Amino acid sequence: MVTRSYHPQDRIFSIISENPYTQNSEQAKLTADQQAACNLLAIARQTSSRSHTDALGQFGSLLHQHELAIEAELKSKCQRADFYWRQVQIEFKTLAKQDEVWQKIALAVASHPEATVMNDPPQLRQRLLDELFIDTHCAFYNGLIGKIIKPSWKERAFVHIDYIEQWFKISGVSGEEVRSLLGEAWQKRIDACKEAKKWRLAINYCQARLNYLTNDIKFQGELVEIHYLATLAKYREGVNTAVEHHQNAKILHYGIKELEKYLKHYPYNQIIFLRLSRLYHLRAVSLKYNSQLSESLLCVQKALTYNPFEPKVYRTRHDLMEMMSQWQEQMNQLLVDIRHGLPVNPKEQQWQIEAKKGFAPMNNYIDSQEATKTATAFQTAQAAYLWYSIGLPEPVDGWAESVDGVMYTSNGKTKPIQSTSKLTTTALQLLEAVNSILKQPPKTNAEVPNAWQKVVESKPDLALLNATQICSYIEHSLFGEGEHCVLITPPAQHSETIPILTPTSRRFQISTEPFIPWLLSSQDKRIKLQAVIASVLVVVTAWIVVREKTTVTTRENAYQTILVAKQAQNDEAVLKASKEFFSNTSVFHKDQRTPQVIEIYEESLVRWFAQQPQAQLKQTDQEYLELYKELQKTAIAQEKQS
Repeated sequence: MVTRSYHPQDRIFSIISENPYTQNSEQAKLTADQQAACNLLAIARQTSSRSHTDALGQFGSLLHQHELAIEAELKSKCQRADFYWRQVQIEFKTLAKQDEVWQKIALAVASHPEATVMNDPPQLRQRLLDELFIDTHCAFYNGLIGKIIKPSWKERAFVHIDYIEQWFKISGVSGEEVRSLLGEAWQKRIDACKEAKKWRLAINYCQARLNYLTNDIKFQGELVEIHYLATLAKYREGVNTAVEHHQNAKILHYGIKELEKYLKHYPYNQIIFLRLSRLYHLRAVSLKYNSQLSESLLCVQKALTYNPFEPKVYRTRHDLMEMMSQWQEQMNQLLVDIRHGLPVNPKEQQWQIEAKKGFAPMNNYIDSQEATKTATAFQTAQAAYLWYSIGLPEPVDGWAESVDGVMYTSNGKTKPIQSTSKLTTTALQLLEAVNSILKQPPKTNAEVPNAWQKVVESKPDLALLNATQICSYIEHSLFGEGEHCVLITPPAQHSETIPILTPTSRRFQISTEPFIPWLLSSQDKRIKLQAVIASVLVVVTAWIVVREKTTVTTRENAYQTILVAKQAQNDEAVLKASKEFFSNTSVFHKDQRTPQVIEIYEESLVRWFAQQPQAQLKQTDQEYLELYKELQKTAIAQEKQS
């Protein structure tokens, strides 16, 4: 269930019901603010009698859209409901920028002097958003998720989580408030995606969660874990050929690059180090079977740098080093054979190249700043994970680097660490202190507090930490008594305040957006533009088709008239028909009769013109001459092109 924690008496709007816009029969028992809330909801019923241009008319339209959304959702008409849900947000965003609108609404609904909340426009707006719009989606999520034990990633309930997140972006709530409301729902959705192996969706939802709580080490770890699982899902075990091992190495390389990107954002998350170590180890094995031994040694060394506590990786490195030594011995013998003129096959050439590289890539990495920085960061990540496991307060800014500090080694000496915050230094001291107690443990759990107190005397900064939680963690680690857990006091929830709205049917009903409201809304602008363009193209195409059909007929008739007039030596009729022939040109194809018509036209024009009196030419005569000039220009242009 998702719901905000507050006492029923603190609400101003009523608990969400199937129709929150119905008149409250017990209005006399309500407070002044609650009565004002009823007055505000009544504006929705006055929509038809108001102009949408005035303040109350615009606000009434907003509430009416919300009412229609609830109605459609209850009938499982999801597509129609989604249109109205989106429209509510669009209209609310528009109104939220108009302070004078909210001022008018507050004056209209909260005239009573005791209405201290609803007569304040910002508070009115926030209450409307929280208790009506957000709570409506909470109610539908609760009703849809219902008694489902193992939800699908496609559950309609999760769509309402998306709407809640969109409202939170408008509301501007804190990350912790979002966690308290959506934490459980987030996890259900991510688990459903993992179960269905919808890795991309699961990654997107993890990233969306981190937008609110960037420094949450658990959320960071789950994002990394899903990337790791997505990589392993593509990795093929039990392969035999070099091509298959090469493909596995490529897949693992891509997965490694993705996790290294996350390491830049979350430099002290232990899960990233452990998963990178595992992927590097797997890649080392794949490269080994693909005869890329020098790079395999480099990968196995990186695996140990990211996690130096994995015995299996040490065994792999030992095997690889022995194999490389054998290859180098074989290469020496191979060089002798080459000097004696013996042929070398491609596989032996590959061995020669790898043996020549030898241990150099691995040794260069061991001596590099990258390896030193990774090893130091891993120890800091261990300290951060221990801090989180004990249940100490999470740093507000995460485990960020800010000032120089030191790292405490196992022999009690210090090692400088570049740009380490004071909190990180304390965490490293805590790690060293806890490890020292675990290596020389007290005999009973009763002695743990004394052992911790002795450590604190040598490290005064640790005195500021919660000794009870630390001792509890040590006792559980040593003696396994009970179960150490981070105690988080959940906010008190009142069962009567949990909003629940359940659609009449869990089967989605076929529905569409209401056409006229959709057409007039600002939604789906791209689709509307495409529809307009398509409509214009259809009209233009239809016009061209009709015109082409008419043109072909007219042109054919004109051609036949030209032939008949020529036979009868009627030059004027030839000129008129030719003019009609050339005035109706085809869009799609070239008329093969055009040269013949031009020739007939020119002959008739010369004879006809010679027969005309010397008086001034008529308009029709001038048009015949202009057509002749155009035909001549066209003929010259065609000759140049050819």
